[in-house]
Amino acid sequence: MMPKGKILNMEDAFAQMEKLARSREQSPQQISRFQQSDESRQRGSSDPLTFGTTSPACVCSQSPTGIYMKSKGNRCEFAVCPACDPQVRCEECGGTGQLRRFNLLTLKDEIIAGACSCRTAQKRAELLNKIQLPQRYCSASFDTLQLDHLGKNSALIQKLTDCRERVLNFCENAAGYLSEQESAPEKIFLTLLGPVGTGKTLMGCAALKWFVEETGCTARFVDFLFLLSQLRETYTQNSSEEKILKPLREADVLLIDELGKGRAEKAWQMEKLDDLINSRYNEGRVTILTTNYLPPEATYDPVRAGFRSAPANESFWEQSLPERIGARMYDRIVESSVFVDFIGLPSFRRHNAEGFLQRHRAESAKES
Repeated sequence: MMPKGKILNMEDAFAQMEKLARSREQSPQQISRFQQSDESRQRGSSDPLTFGTTSPACVCSQSPTGIYMKSKGNRCEFAVCPACDPQVRCEECGGTGQLRRFNLLTLKDEIIAGACSCRTAQKRAELLNKIQLPQRYCSASFDTLQLDHLGKNSALIQKLTDCRERVLNFCENAAGYLSEQESAPEKIFLTLLGPVGTGKTLMGCAALKWFVEETGCTARFVDFLFLLSQLRETYTQNSSEEKILKPLREADVLLIDELGKGRAEKAWQMEKLDDLINSRYNEGRVTILTTNYLPPEATYDPVRAGFRSAPANESFWEQSLPERIGARMYDRIVESSVFVDFIGLPSFRRHNAEGFLQRHRAESAKES
């Protein structure tokens, strides 16, 4: 033991390290949980740390991340596949997720919890659950883009494919920034605009998941109307809205869905939303917006969208985005955004509904 107050020279340091190395060699080697389970399986052991007599079945379809989605009532949850979990088989940490590192200052081993790379999948699953994705969009992915509703229309297929490529390109450009390996890109906002049912929310949710899986960043999803209703509740209950806005303000990536939707928003609600957008703008945080409202320069064609005239009670056919959210907020969005328009694409939901109606008519005709 080094006397108190004595300055440690290099010879003493190397001697201490050599002593520690010898003590490691003399101590029993740590057996990984995977090795234990393999041996116990041969013995038929029922130890809770082992696999038992049979290995668990894969439930992630051999996903590269080892993460799968499971439904829990009306919500979904992400978890690590028990058959593909790298932590169970990790030789480096023995399945504990902990790493032992030698500290040159204290000349002692230190245990760092959760530092092993085998814990990456579990951390990613936890981050995915914190996004609070709607159940309908939990399976959203760039790899599963559906084109069936476009039929054989090559122009529409190319249009939707281009939308996906532009969104993915935005994600790839921002990934280095979120991983703290590159400076911020010129555009840190992604605004997806177009008519209802064209895939904006699906594409935005796919981007959120991509960011978390690829960079390990924090992400949040929030519906515009739901956010306004939450702010309204804080007002009526005389509580602080900061508990709602702070997580949205601090998330590495935020998706605000259906921006501008609703009627007769209170001025103070829009001020809070403006503060949120302005905060993320000033701090350079990646923000994704989806909206049915267009810039003043663009307009909808109801006939092209499949209507005789503009549907009633849907203001986005006639009002522009700055008219809905105000010039100040719109100005920041325009400056910082990569715009991806879904204008001209048909509604996927209406396609599904028409298919159902056609089947219903065919069945009714047979019965009659």
